[in-house]
Amino acid sequence: MNDTPQTSLAEMFNYQVFDDVYQQSSTLAQAIIEILTQAIADKGSANMAVSGGSTPKILFDILSNSALDWENVTVSLVDDRWLPCEHADSNQRLVENHLLQNQAANAHFIPLYQSDMQLPQAVEQLNLKDSNGHQPFDIVLLGMGNDGHTASLFPCSDQLHFGLSTTDRYLMTQPSSAPYLRVSLSADAISSARHLFLQLRGIDKQQTLQSAVAGSDERQMPIRRFLTSNITVLWCP
Repeated sequence: MNDTPQTSLAEMFNYQVFDDVYQQSSTLAQAIIEILTQAIADKGSANMAVSGGSTPKILFDILSNSALDWENVTVSLVDDRWLPCEHADSNQRLVENHLLQNQAANAHFIPLYQSDMQLPQAVEQLNLKDSNGHQPFDIVLLGMGNDGHTASLFPCSDQLHFGLSTTDRYLMTQPSSAPYLRVSLSADAISSARHLFLQLRGIDKQQTLQSAVAGSDERQMPIRRFLTSNITVLWCP
């Protein structure tokens, strides 16, 4: 384990520090498998929403080879850029290439990008389907940018207030500090998850986390909405 001071973080939520991303990913994978297995035993199915980026790649690779009743697991995305899944910046592509492989190839996947729709129509359809059988996610796996954004809830986005206040599960966002239109889970959908994880890697992310817990303005750093006793934060250098 790393010796980085963590008292203030550990007092706020379950904060775990690891020596490297492999140790971190293995521990997180084990927790995820246990939660999904229990959810299937309790209600016959399980669902989770995952984030993109480079940090969860090793986690996804581990999960893809894990023994689980994947046919009863639904995987979706915390957010995605409004791009065809073949695009290098598509989170769907990342998940399909790293998670939905091997044993996990049998999981059900709900993409956010819809090639036959415009973005507003796709968001409307996603929310309509959700309203017919809304269930909290068993697991939501978040990441965090150095501006304090998570999902596609960016402090620079005109849609941030709506994303922090709506009871809809999905919304459209257009950050000014990052490219592409996006589909994102709302803060309400994220907060309602039965288990919430934040996977972080790098000294810069630890510094951003410290800045986040030092303040309270969610519009300045949206990650602050989720830094409560209900979240498990896993950090490695």
